[in-house]
Amino acid sequence: MDEEKKGWGRLWHALPVAGLLVWGAFCVTNNLWYDEAYSASMVSQSWTRLFYITASDDHSPFYYILLKLFFMLFGGGKRFFSLKLMSVLFMEGYLLLGKYYVRKLFGLRISIYFMLFSILMPIMSVQAGNVRMYAAALFFLTLAGLSACDLYRSPSRRKWVVFCLSSICTVYCHTFAMIQTFFFYLLFLGAILITKRRRLVKPFFVCGGTVAFVFSPWLLVTCRQMVLRMRYDAGSTAELADLYSLMDYCKEWFSAVETPIGPVVILGMGLCLILCYLAVDWMREHREFAPAVGMGALGLTVLAGGVISACVNNCFMGRYVFPGFGFLMLFYAVGFDQIRRKWAGALVVAGMAVCFLLQYGSEIRLEYDRGLDVYERFWEEQVTENDVMIGPYTHTIFLNVYHPELQYYLCGYKLYSLPFSNTDALTDLSQLEDVTGNIWYVAFAGDRPDSMAEWYTYEEVLRFHYMYYDFVIFRLTAS
Repeated sequence: MDEEKKGWGRLWHALPVAGLLVWGAFCVTNNLWYDEAYSASMVSQSWTRLFYITASDDHSPFYYILLKLFFMLFGGGKRFFSLKLMSVLFMEGYLLLGKYYVRKLFGLRISIYFMLFSILMPIMSVQAGNVRMYAAALFFLTLAGLSACDLYRSPSRRKWVVFCLSSICTVYCHTFAMIQTFFFYLLFLGAILITKRRRLVKPFFVCGGTVAFVFSPWLLVTCRQMVLRMRYDAGSTAELADLYSLMDYCKEWFSAVETPIGPVVILGMGLCLILCYLAVDWMREHREFAPAVGMGALGLTVLAGGVISACVNNCFMGRYVFPGFGFLMLFYAVGFDQIRRKWAGALVVAGMAVCFLLQYGSEIRLEYDRGLDVYERFWEEQVTENDVMIGPYTHTIFLNVYHPELQYYLCGYKLYSLPFSNTDALTDLSQLEDVTGNIWYVAFAGDRPDSMAEWYTYEEVLRFHYMYYDFVIFRLTAS
């Protein structure tokens, strides 16, 4: 028995280290895809410009402030490993919540299961090194959820402060994290009222009122952003979500939306159904319904996002509910704890491990893609400081982040919230008359600069694959 306890203890200590090693592999390269390059460009902006862009875009400046400070701590520049590292550290902090806080509330075994399934869940590896706000939101929302459970059992002023502060950080991370926090508060209040915990009512409303007051300035900005998007974002309102969108959500939750692996998606959905069924059984047997509150908030957020995207504006993506996946992992953990037969438990873990290995291999190949080296060699050999780069879409111009000192042009309309440096809208070819160097046209494979053919001849000079994209670069020469 002592040996068994020692084995559980060693596993409990080893899993956070394993998570750091597994996810740390994503923070040592300079590879960025479009959304990550957007974040990298944001932290290179002045503080004034950063606040202006976030007030015009979809998210608050909170994450970018943290990221900019972290980036400055590591010296800034064009090496972006520190941006990835911040996400990895938030993910590791989330695992430590599982190690200590989940153990305090639910016991050693469930703490171990929570950490194990968090490491094996494919979307965790996808987001671990992603230079976006999702890892931070996962940490803060998980902390808020666990502190709410702790408050329900034994309230104290310190726990209310932790709950309040973590909630404020969560709502400022991401719009859908704010929505998820709102649903969580409603369900937590419902649990308090149903069980007649009267002494929790007053501090709950004090805490909720504080969070609402602190977030209220940005809530007005968020509402304005949503109204503007519904009015003017024709693409999002014309292509509303449908059943195929639901499949895209499932790809992202159980695999990756950009590089989905079919068997991983199907197996992951099946394991989710099994473990969620067992979690309900565990709650009924133990008369402990705290995991249901978190899952309820997660489910209501998915429902709200799906309804908005199907009826009003196609604004919801699967990753937007990722901050609540700590609740799902707790559901997995208590469900797995309900399995009594070792062979059944081994099958579940084996299934999760297969999903993890397949998806992790895919993500590692992307992270260590050598396409950036090809682009950098082209830059060193052929590009001069007098050259300009032109792109037909924002997603082709994001390579600007590696050489922001050059002049870039975006064909036609330029988003007011585009943070890439030295990037202007190209509305008239006369803007190129004073260019003394080469004019390069960066497009996706299959595209050609035919719109400029009347004034320029073009030749293809480079093709390369980089992460999710196949690029082609043309040299334009005046006719």
